[in-house]
Order: sequence, then structure tokens, then C-alpha cells
Amino acid sequence: MASLTTLIWVLVGLACWYIIVRVVRHFFRFPIPAFVARFINNPLRRRIQPPSTVVDWMDLREGMLALEIGPGPGTFTIEAAKRLGERGKLFAMDIEPKEILRLNKRIGREQVKNVETRVGSAYELPFPDGFFDRVFMVTVLGEIPDKRRALLEIKRVLKEDGLLAVGELLLDPDYPRSKTVIRWCEAQGFRLLGKHGRLLHYLLTFRK
Repeated sequence: MASLTTLIWVLVGLACWYIIVRVVRHFFRFPIPAFVARFINNPLRRRIQPPSTVVDWMDLREGMLALEIGPGPGTFTIEAAKRLGERGKLFAMDIEPKEILRLNKRIGREQVKNVETRVGSAYELPFPDGFFDRVFMVTVLGEIPDKRRALLEIKRVLKEDGLLAVGELLLDPDYPRSKTVIRWCEAQGFRLLGKHGRLLHYLLTFRK
């Protein structure tokens, strides 16, 4: 009985924390600090939102050029790089230098050769027009204050037949509903191509 009571209080506490964080994040948009991001890549998250499944939905193919915005600790980076193969390349770009340092260490440990990391903003992508076959971001778009500016910049660097993939997770304090993401993207000239997953986690793909 005591253990059940403790569990209930823990769940209530987590629910209250989640609500408080969502309220704060509603008014103040900023990237998740590096000390918080280190807790993102954990067994529970990988069980709920399996990287292999999410990457499958992105339709990454060998030889493609892809850009990941906001890779954090690399939850999806390594799996995506495998799909691109030796002839392909993945650029992973994060606004937090500490996250890029942490990701570089992981890439080195796992001896991944086709990933190039950069520190930078989604507002100013250092790539030419029509450069990428795929651009993807998972639990990132909700954190970006100026979504219009970021989406237009992504649109610029995508090839005409390229895909934008946006993934979200319900446990993320910045979680937007899929119809909200669709509205954001369609407002900047993207067309919904596919929808995968359900409420707990989903991934949307768009064309220009």
C-alpha cells in the first residue's frame, strides 16, 4: 500500500512538473540547455520513440545528402548516418556548442565516418540553395522561436524533390500536435506528404 501511494505521488509530481514546464515554455522559447539535453538519450525514450523506426519513416537512402537540425546527443544521428552509407553524408547542426562536442565524442567512439558536425542556427544555414535530399529535426521545431524564418531557410536548402521530416514526442514539454506542425509548415510553402506514428510520437514528411 505504501509503495502504491509513493508511486501515485511520483506520478502526480511528474505531471505537475510537466504542466509547469509547458506553461513556462509557452511564454519563453529557447533551446534546451546542454545539461538537460544529456538526459534525452535514455532507454525509456528509445523504447517509446525507437530511432530505427523514426529513421525508417524519413526514407533516407544510400548516397543522399541530409541535414539534421538539433541533433542533441545524437539519438537519431548515428542511425541516420548508417542509412546514408559511405557515399552519402549527414550534416548535424546544433546551436549549442556543448552538444556538438558531446556528439563529436560519440561519433568518434562509434567510428562513424560520414557525419560532419557544425555549430549554427537554423535561421542561417551555411549551405547553398537546393543542397539537401533530406532535412530532419526531431523534438526541435517547437523550441524555435521564429518558426517562419527557420522553415523558409530549410526550404531554401532543400532540393526540389527533397523531403522535410519533423518528429515530435508527447513527453517533450514543447510537444505540438501534428495539425499544429502541419499548419506551421504549410504556411511556409510545404505540402504534407506522409504522417507516421500516433499521439505518443509521430513523424510528418513534407515536400516543397
